[in-house]
Amino acid sequence: MTPPPVSSGTPLPYVSIWGWVTLLIPPGAARTECRGRYFWIWLDKAFVGQSRWHYGVYTESGQYIEVTRQLASQCGFMAGTDLRGNPQIRISFLACSVHNTVSDFSLQLRVEVTGAVGPSIPYDMTIRCPLGAPWSPREIVCEENYMEVSVRRAVPGIAREVLNEDWIAAWPVAQGALNQVWQVVFHFRNGSLLSMPATQAHSLGYGVNTTATRVLFRAPYGTAQSEITSVEGLEVAVARVTVFYKQAWMILMVDTAVACPVNSPVVNATSLSWVTPRILPSLVLWPEQYQDEVQMGLDGRVIDAGTVARNGYTFLTDSRLIRIVVPIGAPGGLLQSALVSNRYGTRYSIHLLLDRHWQGDESDRTRHCSYRPIHTPFSPQTPQIIDGRYTVAAQGYFKVRLGHFLPDVELVSVSVGGHPFSRLEAEDRGFEPHEVPNPNDTRAFGLRVPFADPLVQQQYLHGPLRRYTLRLNYTLQLLPTGEAFTQAGLITCDVPDVVPPSFQGSCEAGALALLMTHGTLDRFWVPYVGERPLSQLAAPHSYRVSDDGHHFHLAVPLLAAGLVYESISLQGLTARLDFSLRDKKTRSVLASFAVVCTFPTGQLLVCLPNGTLVAMVLSRDTKPAIDPRRTHLKDPDCGPVASDSSRALFSFSLASCGTTRRFEGGYLVYENEVTFVPEGVPATSPIITRDSRYRLTLRCRYPLTEMLWVSCPADLWVEVSDPQVPGHLLGSVQPMCRPSLVPRPFCGLGRWLPAQGAGNMCGRVCLPVLPFSWERANMLENRRVAIAAPAETSPQAQSQWVSDVRAELLSKLQWPHSYF
Repeated sequence: MTPPPVSSGTPLPYVSIWGWVTLLIPPGAARTECRGRYFWIWLDKAFVGQSRWHYGVYTESGQYIEVTRQLASQCGFMAGTDLRGNPQIRISFLACSVHNTVSDFSLQLRVEVTGAVGPSIPYDMTIRCPLGAPWSPREIVCEENYMEVSVRRAVPGIAREVLNEDWIAAWPVAQGALNQVWQVVFHFRNGSLLSMPATQAHSLGYGVNTTATRVLFRAPYGTAQSEITSVEGLEVAVARVTVFYKQAWMILMVDTAVACPVNSPVVNATSLSWVTPRILPSLVLWPEQYQDEVQMGLDGRVIDAGTVARNGYTFLTDSRLIRIVVPIGAPGGLLQSALVSNRYGTRYSIHLLLDRHWQGDESDRTRHCSYRPIHTPFSPQTPQIIDGRYTVAAQGYFKVRLGHFLPDVELVSVSVGGHPFSRLEAEDRGFEPHEVPNPNDTRAFGLRVPFADPLVQQQYLHGPLRRYTLRLNYTLQLLPTGEAFTQAGLITCDVPDVVPPSFQGSCEAGALALLMTHGTLDRFWVPYVGERPLSQLAAPHSYRVSDDGHHFHLAVPLLAAGLVYESISLQGLTARLDFSLRDKKTRSVLASFAVVCTFPTGQLLVCLPNGTLVAMVLSRDTKPAIDPRRTHLKDPDCGPVASDSSRALFSFSLASCGTTRRFEGGYLVYENEVTFVPEGVPATSPIITRDSRYRLTLRCRYPLTEMLWVSCPADLWVEVSDPQVPGHLLGSVQPMCRPSLVPRPFCGLGRWLPAQGAGNMCGRVCLPVLPFSWERANMLENRRVAIAAPAETSPQAQSQWVSDVRAELLSKLQWPHSYF
């Protein structure tokens, strides 16, 4: 008598639906295949898109039951994706709701696709598969989410009177069990047993079933009744189970032990390896008679030795282990691009199969199949911008390549010098974007950019050398996901193609002139006069500037700001025009030229930007004539620096010799006077004489906007402020100011910094000096100069204090004399 099928309490009955796939699903959206002992179903990822999907099966009565994760491992379903990312479903021939006969298996399946909005759309399909190769007496499958063993129910002839130890242990349990009820006995390493009806095993997530020819047991990984053992140092999941059925006159016992290797594959930079034990002791009754045949496969199909060799795999067996080694990127798997935090890299995936057939004695014939998908972790790759052997300096262009990438990477756009271009725009610009294939199935993205393109930065180095700099930023994306990432690069090329500018100087009437013949690069440089950009001086000081594209002409008036006065004597005034071309960013001098001219000193009054007044007094300008050698300023001790019988030359600081100052509109006006007292006339007593006293007023007016202020506020800091940037402090000096000083009015542009507990201002002076360049301002960093403030507030004391400030600044801060 044949035992009845296992009753689980809530089984999924078989359905009797025949015929090949019914394409109620749109054509091309799915495909099916009978492979091994499985129904294989694939959905096209383009059809599913970003929608969610799930699936289920129909019972014999037509009821639809959705396959959950728990139900899948209990009933023999496995859902995932193939190497290309297409949804994939594998269903065992012995799964729940599969109708099977001796050699035919069929299933009715429903796939439901749910978009972001709207209801789910169901698609039905019916699948039928033949058995193919005959069943082995015992077949074991190690799936991704469950272990399955099926054993033939037919009773063989008596081969040997040997009992398996698990059967011996289960025999007393079977004898005392209820009649006509399928029972399950779990065996543990410590010798203990756990017996339960098949219905209770179902409630714990196990699958126990029978067909017309086989008894089936299925166990998810990690259940309480399964164990992890070590075989040859490798982990193996084991469930030692006996399934039996008792009637009054017989007991049918089936050993349904199952064991699956679960050790993780080993991955290194170049390969991955999967190692399993050759013999699984819990499944082999007679190891001394063990004979096996082992084959490897891909995606559920066994491959031959020729394919193994062509793909570069290593497939080795010895008495202990079976070893599969696959090079990263080998055929049969899929090497894909991946992104982690905008970093490009790769991942390799392969779905391996290990198909083993072994035999002990006549009745011990087993087929054991293990499915193992392997996915390597993210492997960062560093794309390189390669230009060394491609850029052609002689022909004037960059030819660069960015690589190397897998075929699933696409160039979206490229930014050149900060300006983005699509591929089409780059082609229109003449950059010639293109792909460069490599023999190893990778590729690079090429670009050609002329040196002369305005987006290429040019920098003069020295002599004839010019550096061309190309800044690139590629935007790429992965296909088909559309994930974008960027890759920046900087390429330089030094080319000896510079023709430097040439200079000629000349002295014109009342002006110093310079003629520059343009070179190949000076148009990118900034012209300077002295330490100030030409653009700041030209218009306010009546410079004459012209440029016809080939020649640049500059004429600077003798008394204009920007010149350096090297010497002033009775013989002439020597002035120097320092012209330079500087880098736009660094302000470093790239080319320079000086024009020096000496002008005759006739009647002269010059207010120099450094706060010095120069004047020439001529005797012929008065009637009667005076003796220039006996003239002096308001301070009688300030006489001419040079004189003869017809001329006297005065040169003095506006902060000395009795010079007075006042504000007049937007100007600070300084005044002094040249005095001649006839010989023999007392300086203090009144007297009647034919010769009148000679007085010549000297006056200088300075715009306040061009002043640099030195102040002494009550917090004891002398400050130096930049007139070009209001409120910007270039540097400061901390004097030792006495608290008893009389407060003075606030008179300047300096920044007021009261110290804690300090009183009012203790004195302030204003000096007209040249504005500082940024290079000069940098000299002020981390410097301190202590200057004692005057003990008195008289003009003489203030004047002396000004001299002290100048002397300390010159010596401690190392400023050149021309700045004061």
